[in-house]
Amino acid sequence: MDHAKRHSKVVCAMCALLVGAVSAQGQTAADVGVPPAGTVRTLQKDQRSRHRKNAEKTMKITVGIDLGRDLGQSFGSLFEATSSNGSLVIGAGFGNQYNTRYRGSRHTIQFFVRPTNGERTFTSEALPRPNDLCGTYLQGRDDVVYSTYGGIKAWDSDGKKWQAATGFDNTEEAMRVGDGMLQFGTSRVLFNGKTILEPPAKGSYQRFFYANGHLCFYHVNLNGRRYRLYENDEDGFSKLHACPWAPGAGTVDLSKAVVLTLPVVGETTFAWGQLGKQVLTGSNIGGFYVFEAGAWRMLLKPNIKVSYQLYSTMAYYDRLLMGQYPTGRLFEYDGEKITDLAGWPPRLDGVSGSAREAQSTTIYGGDVFVGVWPWGELWRYNPDSKAWAFMSRMFPHPSLSDKVTHPYDAENHAGTVRNQWGQRVTSLVASEGALFISTSAKWPCKWDAKTAPFLAPDKWKSYGTVHRMVMPGQLSAVTKWTNRPIQIEFVVNGAEITIVQDGKQLAQTTLSGALGESLKTMTKLDKISWGSGIYGPFNGLTIKGSTSGRK
Repeated sequence: MDHAKRHSKVVCAMCALLVGAVSAQGQTAADVGVPPAGTVRTLQKDQRSRHRKNAEKTMKITVGIDLGRDLGQSFGSLFEATSSNGSLVIGAGFGNQYNTRYRGSRHTIQFFVRPTNGERTFTSEALPRPNDLCGTYLQGRDDVVYSTYGGIKAWDSDGKKWQAATGFDNTEEAMRVGDGMLQFGTSRVLFNGKTILEPPAKGSYQRFFYANGHLCFYHVNLNGRRYRLYENDEDGFSKLHACPWAPGAGTVDLSKAVVLTLPVVGETTFAWGQLGKQVLTGSNIGGFYVFEAGAWRMLLKPNIKVSYQLYSTMAYYDRLLMGQYPTGRLFEYDGEKITDLAGWPPRLDGVSGSAREAQSTTIYGGDVFVGVWPWGELWRYNPDSKAWAFMSRMFPHPSLSDKVTHPYDAENHAGTVRNQWGQRVTSLVASEGALFISTSAKWPCKWDAKTAPFLAPDKWKSYGTVHRMVMPGQLSAVTKWTNRPIQIEFVVNGAEITIVQDGKQLAQTTLSGALGESLKTMTKLDKISWGSGIYGPFNGLTIKGSTSGRK
């Protein structure tokens, strides 16, 4: 299945040197390397020729957009095109993803160059540990990567270290809306530092999500129990809320909320998603709910006897891909139905096919990336070759085995949770041209030598490691919110790519290897699609594009 759409003037500085045959030191024109007068015209001609050749190396893709009012929507794709020889796909847009609690940066623009044969090279390094726990989760915001367990830490790319970030709770989520900041705390929501939603009198507000002008969340009151069928009482309940709210509206008015009482007390979520005008969520016991046109509807009923959980969502062309447990595969939602995508991704040879979980998903370099529990697998899918490639196992131990379901199942006798030392790829965050990959045990716990001696002396440190992968073909930058139409230029000069907003350069990099060489020889773009591509349809008010150069 493939949803991809194939889509000067030169001033001669030497003239100044010809004024006067002798310098103040008594040197002649010949002494200082100035050519005879008869050759100046020829040199000027050569310089103009070189300038024209340099200009021919440059291509500009210019996109004028009006995003409208920021109401938490996904902005989608700006363009996607194929090189004239069919070897490259080039595109750009705003990502739309949610990985187990944290939503991707909505204002970060992604510019990619992808080889259609699917062949990629990459380098990877382990970063300094952000904490002393056996796990962490990452959130990307304003092109900064934050580690969210063991204290909020921000990655300092210049100093190559984690620094404490102030103003945030331990695992708090924050998202930019327009030029303001929306923060989700413990049962509380703030906008620009002011509380707009107070905690409830009973239970707790959980897993906030703001999209399409509505603040959505679960209101859960277990009353000392785990799960039970709904009995229509106030001592135990799970409710879904969609509250209309926009920046400048003040506090959230709960009296205007659209509320759905869920069938099972204790239902909450691991992942929200957005597809066009729909906001959707999959509950931790298999319920699937959609909010659209001012109403909630149930697409799948929850079942406390069967495992069915969604851990991540990601826009992919006109569909939403969702990472599922226990298959470890991506499921596809087209706005009406859910489809299990067989072999998306494959299973690593030598491991059990049970209890697998596609926990993290992203688009990086124009390809799909998926992180899979419990063996820490990282997979990549190229939409043009329609092929999956195994990138890496993010843990160096233990040896693969299909005799156990999770790593260290046999050794973990003292642990309270048998599968605690399964291996998660918790987050995939594209930032500053790199892909940040975080890892964890089932829960980011402290290592205890008494209960897990098999991880001594340093094996436990593989849990909680953050890796930085660089694969040529990706450039990202945070756009500046202006409350008016903006112009974005994507510049290709040889193997160098640049993002420019309203005449100001935002980011630049040079592509290395075979991909860079292919980019140098690209002459023009064919089948260019404005407002559509891998990041989903453009979801602003207006878009207009043009190209120039290299024809």
